[in-house]
Amino acid sequence: MSMRLVLAGVFSLGFSLFVLPVNAGTWGYFGSYQLDYSDNIEQINAGGTSGVYHTLSAGVGYEEHGTRLDASVDGSVAYVHYPNDVFDDQTRLYLNGDLRWALVRDRLFWVVTDSLTNEPINSRVPNVPANLQQTNVFATGPSLLYQFDLANRVQADMRYMNSWAEEIDTFNSDRWFLGGSWVYGSANATDISLSATFYDVGFDQDQVAGVEDYRRSSVFAGWERRNGPSSLRFEVGLINMDFDKSDSESGWHGLVEWNHIISSSSSLVVNARHGFTDSALSIAAAVDPESIGTNVISGQVYEVNAVDASFRYDLTVSAIQLLVNYEKQDYIAVGELDRDLASAAIHWSRSFGGGWSSRLSGRISWAEYEDGRSDDTYLLYAGAEYLGTRNLTYSLGVNWERRDSSVSASEYDSAGVVFLVRYTR
Repeated sequence: MSMRLVLAGVFSLGFSLFVLPVNAGTWGYFGSYQLDYSDNIEQINAGGTSGVYHTLSAGVGYEEHGTRLDASVDGSVAYVHYPNDVFDDQTRLYLNGDLRWALVRDRLFWVVTDSLTNEPINSRVPNVPANLQQTNVFATGPSLLYQFDLANRVQADMRYMNSWAEEIDTFNSDRWFLGGSWVYGSANATDISLSATFYDVGFDQDQVAGVEDYRRSSVFAGWERRNGPSSLRFEVGLINMDFDKSDSESGWHGLVEWNHIISSSSSLVVNARHGFTDSALSIAAAVDPESIGTNVISGQVYEVNAVDASFRYDLTVSAIQLLVNYEKQDYIAVGELDRDLASAAIHWSRSFGGGWSSRLSGRISWAEYEDGRSDDTYLLYAGAEYLGTRNLTYSLGVNWERRDSSVSASEYDSAGVVFLVRYTR
């Protein structure tokens, strides 16, 4: 496995864009400079080296929502310079793409998704350069939709998926996915569905305990009711994990989701779910209808229980969003440590007229591991934006981050300022 697989995902997304009509879409370009200060840049011992470092970034994005192409692609490159040679300078690539091309209108689609980013090698260690690796999850394949009559429709999906990590060989895998669903609309506001999915997962390196090839099968039923401003969905079913060497594992898949429009300016979404997943499936959420979890870069399968809630309130010139999340991860095999994760976040934005607007964000995250270790992270961001012309936007923001840990070497405070210019057409 090499960087060629990452580039294959990038080029596939790019090729899909350029072979299709793009005159209806929107292109965006940005460049930014960020200056950061940390009281512990190395983050290898308490009271480590303090100092500044610089980040230059540039990126391009494309978005189109048409009858033939539904696409959203953002790619960027960042160059990080560390004075005094605390670390070697870093170049980091990012890509987030989701393309849906209608081969036959409203019937047959070709789908491409890709997520190229940087993830920690060890999730219990801060994101210093020595602990960062490039990762990529790429998926492509056809989707078929067929409406038999006003009440009955079916959907079938086939995907090839590849997951790759620069350092963690046990994340590298090839997968084939097949899935099908039948939906019966018993009334204008009620849907009943039956679904089945199958994965065949083969890892490049499966010599480490808990990382081995497996087949994942599931069947589940769904019920969804839409009643005025609210919708409620239930899913329940069975999942079986057939491992090559270890005993098979079976469990249940469950989901409850409630969407409620409180008023013309406010809404609430609550989601609770249970099942089996791994990090590649969690990243490729658009591929797998049962994907749940966070990005833990390993090849191990874990059982997850999670609850999310999101509240949004929109006024004429401002908007506020509140989010809370809890997730419990229990790994099936030895190797990774079970952990509990929780977070709370708030986002506020306001327009002032004359092209000016502002944004304020805050987030608190907690992680507690089976061995008693705990890590807490606090993030704050405040920024202002000015729309200079119809196409050109300038942004200036400041950020602050603090990490508290039961391991003192992992604690730090950092702050930064970022200037960004964005052009759209």
